[in-house]
Amino acid sequence: MRTPSGGRERAWRAAISVASERLLRGRFTGLTVVLLIVLFSSSIITEKDLRDALIGVGFLVLVIFAIWSVGRHLRVVTVVLAVPTVLGHWAVQLSNSPALRSLGFAIVSVFLTFLTLVILLAVFRDETVTADTIVGAVCTYFLLGTTWGTYYALLTLLSPDALSVSSGLVNAGAWGGQPTVPFSPLMQYYSFTTLATLGYGDVSPLTAGARALSVLEGVAGQLYLAVLIARLVGMHTARVQQR
Repeated sequence: MRTPSGGRERAWRAAISVASERLLRGRFTGLTVVLLIVLFSSSIITEKDLRDALIGVGFLVLVIFAIWSVGRHLRVVTVVLAVPTVLGHWAVQLSNSPALRSLGFAIVSVFLTFLTLVILLAVFRDETVTADTIVGAVCTYFLLGTTWGTYYALLTLLSPDALSVSSGLVNAGAWGGQPTVPFSPLMQYYSFTTLATLGYGDVSPLTAGARALSVLEGVAGQLYLAVLIARLVGMHTARVQQR
């Protein structure tokens, strides 16, 4: 004879299994996982050549997942943007030309901006809260920080005095004077501390452009969280009322 507790346990296992399967098949899961791996690995690995190689391969995989995540309607546009983006990313790593490297940084920044906006709109268009919606919201937040990090990297490439880096970070080898890849670990670090409004003070904006970018990112991060939470709560409340 089946016990009620045993039936509930099997029901919970079945629900968890279904939810896990849906999560793994979600549009944004692969993109989010690759993005996190690239960000955290590039921050942990200190050996420059290994780190740059990892970022190069990881960025290529990220672009592939991005093409799949945007959906059918924008897939052609994404591919058109992705091809020069991958070439620009490798040009940054292999070229010593300041003009070519600046162009590569700019192309990567444009692609990440496009990808962030596409996923942001997809998340806010969802009329019901699903696991894919939540993963997409998380992915958008990390893309915001990553994209702004490439902005800072491009800015410091064009204007080396745009940011002031503390002597402690310089002595620790965290900053060599200019970013060598768009996913510069120090620029990503500064971007995410600004996005989360932590403000440790070990990296500070000096020029008007750097200060403007920093303020915009801090405001965007707070507005995104506030609007997103309000949106998700409103969708959940409407769903409960319909039931």
